[in-house]
Amino acid sequence: MKRIYALNWLVPLIILLAAVAAASGLLWPGGGSPHPFNTLRGETATIDGRGLYRYDTLFSAATFRATDTITLLVGIPLLAAAFIRYRRGSLRGGLLLAGTLTYFVYVGVSMAFGAAFNSLFLVYVGLFSSSLCAFIVALMAIDAGTLLQCITPGFPWRGGAVFLFVAGAGVIILWLSELIGPLAAGRAPALLGPYTTMFTYGIDMAVIAPAAIGTGILLLRRSPLGVLLAAPMLVLCTLNGVVVIASTAAQTLAGITFPIGVYIGLIGSWVVLGAFAIGLAVSLFRHISGKGARQNLPPAGEAPGAHEPDESRVTETVPPGQLLHLS
Repeated sequence: MKRIYALNWLVPLIILLAAVAAASGLLWPGGGSPHPFNTLRGETATIDGRGLYRYDTLFSAATFRATDTITLLVGIPLLAAAFIRYRRGSLRGGLLLAGTLTYFVYVGVSMAFGAAFNSLFLVYVGLFSSSLCAFIVALMAIDAGTLLQCITPGFPWRGGAVFLFVAGAGVIILWLSELIGPLAAGRAPALLGPYTTMFTYGIDMAVIAPAAIGTGILLLRRSPLGVLLAAPMLVLCTLNGVVVIASTAAQTLAGITFPIGVYIGLIGSWVVLGAFAIGLAVSLFRHISGKGARQNLPPAGEAPGAHEPDESRVTETVPPGQLLHLS
């Protein structure tokens, strides 16, 4: 693990911005009430009308408040714990840090581009920017070339790959099932409401799903880059699964109900994926030793290099190509 100074101020900044954004979303004053709104497409949407998310739909506002709750109760503590372990030189801590940062990147970009404009817009932009920078730096702090030396037998190569294939393809299939019909009929999706586009669907199908499938391919090839990317993908799937459960509860409390088929098919699939992600994430971190390959140190009291071959004696008889493997 490399200790990169930029993370010493980026991670605290992310924690501060995320705490401000989440606490404001839950505690922002404003005692309005849900009300109907006629969209530019001639449809009627129910606007939440309360607090920070008063310009969002009732459905989206409930989702945002659920996300704020998970950010405060799970996301921020997990980020702080991962950062502490990273500071101690733990490889597991570094991978967990990169994984947790993907959640904050996702939250930042979702709020900056997906939520109705509100007083915390610049906070969302700052959270997105700082989280993205920290995620890139956190990946740079891990030497992908030595990761394979830190893996113990039982690492979930195939299981992780299969899960990421299913998760990536599942996201595309689920979102397309909600988009193909309206697009074919020349109308807007049911959940579009007053928004201009389906941002979450776009980023999930354009970025998250391809990243999951690509990471799965790398895992099948037993590439160290696959291990490096699998941790962030599994942590993101885990936290998003928790968010889906919290969102469903918040939407139910807000008076939004779904047909039983939606609970079983759409919401249930996210919960199942989240459960599998938790199991695979635990297995992944459990089978990473964090110690790496041990150096071949000489016995106590013996000078370093005592057992090293004398290259001057072999240069005339060993082909040059093999000397590269001896050096």
